[in-house]
Amino acid sequence: MTDATPIVLVHGWAGSAEAWHPIVSRLRAKAPQPVVAARLPGSPGAPDGGTSTIPGAAAMLAETLRAQARPVLLVGHSMGAQVTLLAHAMEPDSVLGEVVIDPAYGASHTDHAGMTEWASRIETEGHAATHDFFASAAATMPPEAGNLLLADHSATHPAVIARYLRSEYLDSGAIGFLAGTRRAAARRTKPVLAIHSTELGASRERMLPAPPGSRVETWIGHGHFLHLESPDRFVETVGAWRRSLANPVVE
Repeated sequence: MTDATPIVLVHGWAGSAEAWHPIVSRLRAKAPQPVVAARLPGSPGAPDGGTSTIPGAAAMLAETLRAQARPVLLVGHSMGAQVTLLAHAMEPDSVLGEVVIDPAYGASHTDHAGMTEWASRIETEGHAATHDFFASAAATMPPEAGNLLLADHSATHPAVIARYLRSEYLDSGAIGFLAGTRRAAARRTKPVLAIHSTELGASRERMLPAPPGSRVETWIGHGHFLHLESPDRFVETVGAWRRSLANPVVE
């Protein structure tokens, strides 16, 4: 029997639903399951309404999960992994499992001052304050994906970029630093596949509470947008994870 588990993809900081195009096209070519690329509030192409913060985006995603016909496989990249973590905790019955890609959580609190300074620079300097971050990432990707990344960055209002950064790390209740991540992660109930580009990120992931069946992988030699650097490998990995959750081995 063909597994028709829906897959819901959640983009990261200054991203869009279109950023998933290399992944969506491959997923749809391999299997008939529904694939939804979420549009977080304030992102390019998103409808008006909603709040451009992590809690606001998680509330929107929870609505998307409730609208699906069956439990979904949630996939979140970077900031989007904060959103999927919270939505997973809010709507556990709507989630089969979760995949996080280089998640923007579990950071050391020593980074607090740097995040504060960066958010302030974005608010005063606009896109210039984040250009190098996205340009260096785009240089590691296939041109199609890199061009999408830079277009999304340019099309996202700097105020939205700064607001999301503050809600990730600086606002009351933010979950980006390790203590907050631990509290939020303890509420997840379905298995999580965490794919990191660094051993540091993977080691911090292993410090978090994780439901039975969860797994951590490290893709050495990849950057922060590893799924776009190696889309075929990523799609194969997600497909195998989805099948293992939908058809668990009984021992």
